[in-house]
Amino acid sequence: MYEGTNPSSRRDGFIAARKGQLAEAIAADPDLPAGDSAVLPDLFRLLGAYLHHESHEHLDELKALYFPLDPDAAPSLRDTSSGAFDTFEAAFIEALGRANFVEIDPDTVQTREATKRLTGLAIKPSHAGIRRIRYFARGARSETIEVKSWFGLRKHAIETQVMNDVVVLVGFKASDEIERTDRKAFAATRRGVRPGAALMKHFRNVASPELVTLHPGARPSMRPRDQVFLAAPAVATGVPVLLNLWPAITVLFAVIAAYFGAQGVIEENELKRAIAAMSGLIAVGAFIMRQRLKYEATTLRYQKRLADTVYFRNLANNAGVLDLLVGAGEDQDAKEAILAYGLLRRAQRPLAKGEIDNFAEDYLRERFNLEIDFEIHDALNKLERLGLVTREGETYTPIAPEEALRKVDAAWDGLFSFSARR
Repeated sequence: MYEGTNPSSRRDGFIAARKGQLAEAIAADPDLPAGDSAVLPDLFRLLGAYLHHESHEHLDELKALYFPLDPDAAPSLRDTSSGAFDTFEAAFIEALGRANFVEIDPDTVQTREATKRLTGLAIKPSHAGIRRIRYFARGARSETIEVKSWFGLRKHAIETQVMNDVVVLVGFKASDEIERTDRKAFAATRRGVRPGAALMKHFRNVASPELVTLHPGARPSMRPRDQVFLAAPAVATGVPVLLNLWPAITVLFAVIAAYFGAQGVIEENELKRAIAAMSGLIAVGAFIMRQRLKYEATTLRYQKRLADTVYFRNLANNAGVLDLLVGAGEDQDAKEAILAYGLLRRAQRPLAKGEIDNFAEDYLRERFNLEIDFEIHDALNKLERLGLVTREGETYTPIAPEEALRKVDAAWDGLFSFSARR
């Protein structure tokens, strides 16, 4: 089943600007106190290195939790229990939150008709063998997509929401959880995926009507137009042929009976009619085969269109998703901290949390043309943890960049203290 809520009514916190680009813009701001511009690049560089180390620790933890759920894990190292999946799922969702992903429910942001208009496919996903499936996205934006139909002669525009990144998490049922009626469907549609495994996929630039194509059980169904194109010739050609062949077929049976000595004698006219009946039956068989090949070709065309929709948007799978995800979380953490600290220095006065939030959103809108919901809580938590800001009541004051650089340097030096243990 699908879980989660629809974020289409709210902005997410994804900062699309590059970290280096943002750091350079903050350090070069003319409203900064004198001397800040010379120190801030070093501070931001060391801050990024410190957060990178923390992210590496998170990555190792995630990989350890995912390893027994990996479809490629050795049989002796697998864990198909629901508890193992639930533990990994909680840690995975926390990592998604750090990277500013929000959960979405594809049923609330697209309709089957919208999917058909955009992709040309009618898709009804199968949930056989699936324990749980969840979708997460960030960087949503509105776009107008031009779709061609009627062999390119007709064009129409579709207004839709496009998500910069989409991550899909799928948990498959363990063998003892799969219902008897689902076993055949599971075996047919989950090639290469074992029971109890967890599947992760990361996609780029996905329109909301295309979300259903990312479902592992997505199967395109034939459109009514193609069904008519295949059925009409069969009915128009097959029925008259069968009606004309029926008298000849009765003669064929009589000839066969006479040949085996059951009754009568085969006359020349009857033999000719029998041969004609055989020729007609061969023609009907060839016609049926041709229609079958047309049906398979149409099905393959649908499958290729579905595969193209997914293939060219896929960035990573399974354990590879964790590397991209944790790296994205680290990148967002650094940008949030850099922006909050830089704006506090630029204000040159204590600011309340709401003021920092508004200043950050205004700055990103004016400087980078980005409309986001800035994650002020995450940014201030990181700065407070490292001692880069002080809090008095409801307001925050940044320490001087030179002192901040010394604090982050001391925190970096304290990451490894092996010599102190000897």
